[in-house]
Amino acid sequence: MRRLEMLKVREILRLKYETGLSLREIGKANNCGKTTVSELLGRAKKAGITWPVELSDKQLMSALYPPTEKMTSPPEPDMDYTFREMKKKGVTLMLLWEEYKEKHRDGVMYTQFCERYRKFKKNNNLSMRKEHKAGEEIEVDWAGQTMSYVETSTGEKRCAYIFVAVLPASSYPFVYAFGDMKAPSWIDAHVRAFEFFKGVPKVTIPDNTKTAVTKPDLVDPVLNKSYQEMARHYGTTLIPARAAKPKDKAADENMVGNVSRRIIATYCPFKMGSNS
Repeated sequence: MRRLEMLKVREILRLKYETGLSLREIGKANNCGKTTVSELLGRAKKAGITWPVELSDKQLMSALYPPTEKMTSPPEPDMDYTFREMKKKGVTLMLLWEEYKEKHRDGVMYTQFCERYRKFKKNNNLSMRKEHKAGEEIEVDWAGQTMSYVETSTGEKRCAYIFVAVLPASSYPFVYAFGDMKAPSWIDAHVRAFEFFKGVPKVTIPDNTKTAVTKPDLVDPVLNKSYQEMARHYGTTLIPARAAKPKDKAADENMVGNVSRRIIATYCPFKMGSNS
């Protein structure tokens, strides 16, 4: 309703309390509609105003049209928290939205919640990143560079090959050195990693190293027999990364880089080259 001039307001109030005119007739007399008259009289009743009016125009205006309370927006869901929780096993957007609604009953609806999450990932360059559930996957590989050590009994310089495993949801690593990259060392490295992490993930993602994949193939790679037997024994599924697709095991690629910079380059007294 638009605000009426105070002169017209006073006339409406006078006609209401001094005459027997109907709302329609009062409206006609003041060149306004019946609804306008009804709403004004409702405001006057709510403010305790009758006729005659002892208030000034300014006071009358304030009484009839008090400042409206600003509508408070529903609390926004915490998308940083949502993104972190989505990494956990069994957590879904529906569960997180229900948790949010329990705390904020006037909060946004589920479709809006999902839209905010989509925009959050897009704005933070997360839309192309693979989301990982805690404990569901492990990524494994040999580091590209090797280390060296001196056999104290003979003084011989020997090469050490670095196995790197990482849980992608948390980037929690396991690193171990071996004297070679043969199948027994490769399998032993996995066993040690499972023992270190105190559990076996559902999926193990190796690179296309010969100790893991006998015949690389984009659709159906042929896995090393001993490696398959190890996976069956421990109840994990082997899904090799696709050739030339580093994002398939991005967490391990990043960790291999960290190991190369922070361990191999820092503590290795001799340069032994690359094992790739």
